[in-house]
Amino acid sequence: MHIIVDGYNLIRQSATFRSSERKSLEQGRNALIRSLALYRKLRGHRITVVFDGWEGGSPREERDLAGGVEIVYSRLGEKADDVIKRLLEKGGEERLVVTSDREIAIFAARRGSS
Repeated sequence: MHIIVDGYNLIRQSATFRSSERKSLEQGRNALIRSLALYRKLRGHRITVVFDGWEGGSPREERDLAGGVEIVYSRLGEKADDVIKRLLEKGGEERLVVTSDREIAIFAARRGSS
């Protein structure tokens, strides 16, 4: 199972992560990543979290790894939604998308992901 997380979307939907984000954007991201790393350790699923970099990001997509969680920052001018869609277009393993974004949920369902 590959779990793909819409990072800022989840942070802003969760009271716990939102509280961390109020301190700083970095603290919000780190709280989410720590939580995902713990979940990965317990369940063993592959996890990718995608964050928007479209307004102030790097000219290139950036990737990192923390606690076994793959972290992707979309490039400047590209939204996280676009990166998530690209990940969903790749075949292979079963995928689960964590987002409250209706467009992404519909896109995922059309490609056989939940």
